[in-house]
Amino acid sequence: MGQVWEFKSNKDGRRHTNVYLMAVWEASHDSISEGSLPGEISARELLGKWTYTVTKEYPNGLIPIYWSVEVEGADVRAVTPFPSQFDHSHGQKVRDDFLTRFTWPMDTKTGDFLNWLTLPVKDKLWRPQQANKGGFIQEATQWKPSILQPFVYLQSLLETTLK
Repeated sequence: MGQVWEFKSNKDGRRHTNVYLMAVWEASHDSISEGSLPGEISARELLGKWTYTVTKEYPNGLIPIYWSVEVEGADVRAVTPFPSQFDHSHGQKVRDDFLTRFTWPMDTKTGDFLNWLTLPVKDKLWRPQQANKGGFIQEATQWKPSILQPFVYLQSLLETTLK
């Protein structure tokens, strides 16, 4: 599964031990898939609808990607730290990220602190057995972002999909 981490809550001091961390990505407007099921609409059809939506909002083709950290086995999810590789909010809100909520994760075996660029990136799929919000993008294109990637260039994504 991967490395096992431990950290504490900055609010109440509660320890989280022997947990797995996973980076979770969300492309702008990938929530277009919410309320749909793979049996009702294909990944490619959703990709077409999503492309239409994001093309209107981002005429330069740079689609923002937002990042969070998921703690396996706990109902804990927090935005990645470091004004998350790129501040898509343009400073309009106070950031509440992983490191404002928790201490820096430490590997339970080695004692090394987490290098955020080594976190595994969650696969998001669009299949009857696993229909993730936004999973149509990875399913239709076989692409997922690199850890903390701030944008995807729509034209490049679509060109690789058509080949």
